[in-house]
Amino acid sequence: MKTKNESEEMALSFGRQSKQSKVERYKWTTKDSPGEYQLIDKNLLLISPEYQREKVTLDKVRMVAQDWSWVACGTITVGLRAGQYWVIDGQHRVLGAKRRADIECLPCLVFDTYTVQEEAKGFLNVNTGRKPITSIDKFRAALAADDEIARFVQETFNELGVVAKATANNPKEIKALDCAIKRATENRVAFSHVLSMAAELCETMPIQNILLDGLYYIHTHTSETIYDKRIYQKIKKIGAKGLVDAAKRASAFFVTGGSTVWGTGMLEEINKGFREKITFIK
Repeated sequence: MKTKNESEEMALSFGRQSKQSKVERYKWTTKDSPGEYQLIDKNLLLISPEYQREKVTLDKVRMVAQDWSWVACGTITVGLRAGQYWVIDGQHRVLGAKRRADIECLPCLVFDTYTVQEEAKGFLNVNTGRKPITSIDKFRAALAADDEIARFVQETFNELGVVAKATANNPKEIKALDCAIKRATENRVAFSHVLSMAAELCETMPIQNILLDGLYYIHTHTSETIYDKRIYQKIKKIGAKGLVDAAKRASAFFVTGGSTVWGTGMLEEINKGFREKITFIK
């Protein structure tokens, strides 16, 4: 049996242990020190070819420059090494800013670095831990921002009873939101017709990107639309699964995908038995 002093000592010891943070208890580590916020002249920001992406996406740089957003820019992650500012994360944003005469300085979070290796590790840490934004998240954000196209797409979904889902498994569910936004941007009327057809066909399966894009290509690039009588009847007869299978066969044959290939495969299936073939408009 423990004495009173022994019991009190045990209680104190337990109290000391319970006050330990998770950092202490599980020996979590910290890789580096906090950075310092600075506004830096854009022309002082240097790009290291040793660890930055080898291929700069010029279209992305152009888009950043043409439609500059300070919110989207956020802060550039920079390593201060030997008196020079080296961009760890934010290469495209910096190059975009350098194309604009109205932008002189950029907001940066500056970390003291001593070697290229330190900066390269920082580059990996930033980009490895970053999860790409999903199409459903982008779509929801566009709706929240009252984007006109996103609102039109959602209204079309509502009219047809289509539901946007990150994991579409049921009839009339769709996760091909990037495709929907792209096609609605190009031609709202055509998109509405194609989505209506896809929703009508998908009685036992979700609306797949391959179906939506293939039908859109046929609708906008052939001598007949998908609602002309003979093509409509044939599409209904083939069904969603038959059209998707035809698109996949074409994709396997051409060893690539995309709306042109998928539409070609579908049209080949549709044309079977037709004396007068439906053709693509050149």
